[in-house]
Amino acid sequence: MQSGPVGKSPQEAALNILEESPMSMWNSVSKMANGLVLGLAALGLTGTAAFADEVVLYSSNQPELLDVIAQGFKEKTGHTMTSVRMGTGEAMKRIAAERANPLCDVFWSGDLAVLDNAKADFASYKSPEAACLDAALVEKDAKWTASNTHLMIFMVNTDLIPEADMPKSWADLLDPRFKGKIVIGNPEKSGSAYAQVYGFYQMFGDKGLEKLVENATILDSSSLVYKGTAEGEFALGITMEYAAQRYVAGGNQKIKIVYPADGVISAPEGAAMIKGSKHPEAAKQFMDYLLSKEVEDMIFAKYFRRATRPDAAEVAGMPATASLKILNVDPAEAGSAKKTILSKWKKLVLNK
Repeated sequence: MQSGPVGKSPQEAALNILEESPMSMWNSVSKMANGLVLGLAALGLTGTAAFADEVVLYSSNQPELLDVIAQGFKEKTGHTMTSVRMGTGEAMKRIAAERANPLCDVFWSGDLAVLDNAKADFASYKSPEAACLDAALVEKDAKWTASNTHLMIFMVNTDLIPEADMPKSWADLLDPRFKGKIVIGNPEKSGSAYAQVYGFYQMFGDKGLEKLVENATILDSSSLVYKGTAEGEFALGITMEYAAQRYVAGGNQKIKIVYPADGVISAPEGAAMIKGSKHPEAAKQFMDYLLSKEVEDMIFAKYFRRATRPDAAEVAGMPATASLKILNVDPAEAGSAKKTILSKWKKLVLNK
């Protein structure tokens, strides 16, 4: 590869460039840069190691999980993943506000009903890793893809409700004997709580919703549900499987998980690429990485968040997905019904 004009040393060539006009200098530098690219190609260095990008991720997931994902993605692709943590609702507002100049490449992970309402801000991308997923888990134009799912369960503190008296189904929660013993997050503020209320409403309608509000205490934050139940402040929390399982796996023998016999509500969460993002190719690689069997198995094993992949490995000590009666939440239907259901909910709470 030539380093400058024929017959001149590299030092003389560099001085010659500096003496040229700005346009001539630019042309010379461009030729040298092209030569460098060709040289790297010859050495096989034009992949991620030579031209790594930074993927900016907005996410509501816990910091330790995001750190593990960032490290694995870097090792796999050479790209850096920088995460900005915030709630799903806040992220959707920020992504919308940044439409003219997106500062984020990928969002992960929020309730699909929320993502479906915000899909105008997402780019279409059908990852090859999504080929094994049920059609309902990929938006029809591939604007979002479900990465994992939350199973809605009962988390019971047996110091307050003995195992023999624990509810076995959603229908049992309507029983007056559980009045004042149930806690649930506020569905007006929490996506997971809305999924619980939506599924309950699908099963029991207006009367059931009325009974649930009558028997339950509503907490502003979903995290207060599982934390308070674990600490003995509350007897029974309607919460997500992964949150309760952390206490069980951590050795809290007072905590028992009940998988409702009349159906376990499954509320998938997903990931989406941002329309007009600055690093679309690296963002695609991140989506592929996130949806891969290797990563979904790791997330389930370490963080108890169930994979959406049908080929995902099971985790010892947790029931196999196939052994449970699963009630799937349709994201489009849940999204379209949200205003109506929350209006009913708010009226019942105010009249309580």
